[in-house]
Order: sequence, then structure tokens, then C-alpha cells
Amino acid sequence: MAGPAAIMREVHRLRRHAKDLENEIERSPQLLKSQQAKVTRQEDAVREAHETLKRLKVTSHEKEVLLKSTLGLIAKHEKQLNEAGSKKEYDALKTEITADKDKCRQLEDEILDCLAEIEDRTAQLPDLEKGVGQAKEELREFEKNSESRVAGLREQLNLVGQSIQEVEATLPDDIRLQIDRLVTSRGEDAMAVVQNRTCMACYTEITAQALNNLNMGQFTLCKNCGRALYLPE
Repeated sequence: MAGPAAIMREVHRLRRHAKDLENEIERSPQLLKSQQAKVTRQEDAVREAHETLKRLKVTSHEKEVLLKSTLGLIAKHEKQLNEAGSKKEYDALKTEITADKDKCRQLEDEILDCLAEIEDRTAQLPDLEKGVGQAKEELREFEKNSESRVAGLREQLNLVGQSIQEVEATLPDDIRLQIDRLVTSRGEDAMAVVQNRTCMACYTEITAQALNNLNMGQFTLCKNCGRALYLPE
């Protein structure tokens, strides 16, 4: 029959495996929320893209209206040049015409920039909408597989739990009671391997007597952290 130290090695392995399974089960709802959040982000991106396009189109229309109005003022002022009653009035009209023409050139540039951005953002819409479809498909696939995956993990956890009970049952009663107390307070970290005469949980060097006890297969606790020690295979 294996000694307590060898049994500790197997118990530690099983309990760490059980903890990993528990973590995977606990992560499942978080993973689902992550998938749902991805869909929401993709939908928000599409919605924002449409709203941005709408704003750009409104801005472009407003600038076109302003351009048309300004061109009308230029035509009006050019007509008034022929009717100017004085040089002062003529010069004032010329100044206004020059300023309005500069304004028109600026508006034309802004309208072109706006139209170019509208074209670019419109071209991006299919990819954004495709991203929503992909995210929704991934969510459906995750939801379809999640229940069976969690059920499988729970089944594995039950089997590991049975193995833990079977292995720990081979320990002497007094040692099993100590292990129970350690596991209650530390969980899967109730045990630690010793390498190079060092407890790998607290990195404290154990005594020569403790190492000798382990080599003899005896149940041994770390004097520093209180974990049950075992040697590697």
C-alpha cells in the first residue's frame, strides 16, 4: 500500500483537477455574457454608423443649401454692380462678392469632403452588418453547446470527487482528519510538493528530518505554511 506522502501527491493532483473543473463551470455564465456583449457591441457599431451617415447627409444638405444661397447673393451683388451709384458702393459690393466667392469655394471643398466620407462610411456598412450576423451566429452556437458542455464538466467533477474520496479513504483515520481540516481552510492548496528540499508553496527550505520523513513515506507538514508535503515522482 502507498504511504501517506505518495497518497498526498495523488490527492493534490485530483483536487487541483477538481478546482479547474469548478472554475470552468463558473466561467460558463461569464463566457455567455461575453458573447452577448459582443453582439451588443456589433449592433451598437452598426447603429452608430447609420447615425453618423445620417448626420453627414444632413450636414452636406445644409452646406449645399448655404452654397446655393451664397451663389444667389453673388448673382444679386453682381447685378447691383451695374446699378451702383458711387465708387464707394461699387467697392463695397466688390468686397462682398469676393468674400462670398471665397465662402463658396470653402463650402464646395467641405461638401466634397462630406460626400467622400459618406461614400467611405456607406462602403463600410456591409462589413459591419456582417459582423453582427457572425456575432449572433457565434452566440447561438455557444448557447447550443454550453448546456451540454457544462453537463459534461459536472459529470467529470463528480467522477473526480469520487476518486478523491476513494484515494483519501486509504489514509489512516488520524491523517485523513488532518487533511480534512487543511482542505476546509485551504482547498486544493492544502498540499505542496517538495523540490530541492524546498516547499514549493511557501518556498521555505524544510528540515533534513522532514525530508527524511518524506523519503520514508511518512505524513509530513511544512513547518512554515502548514501544508501537507509530498515528493515528486
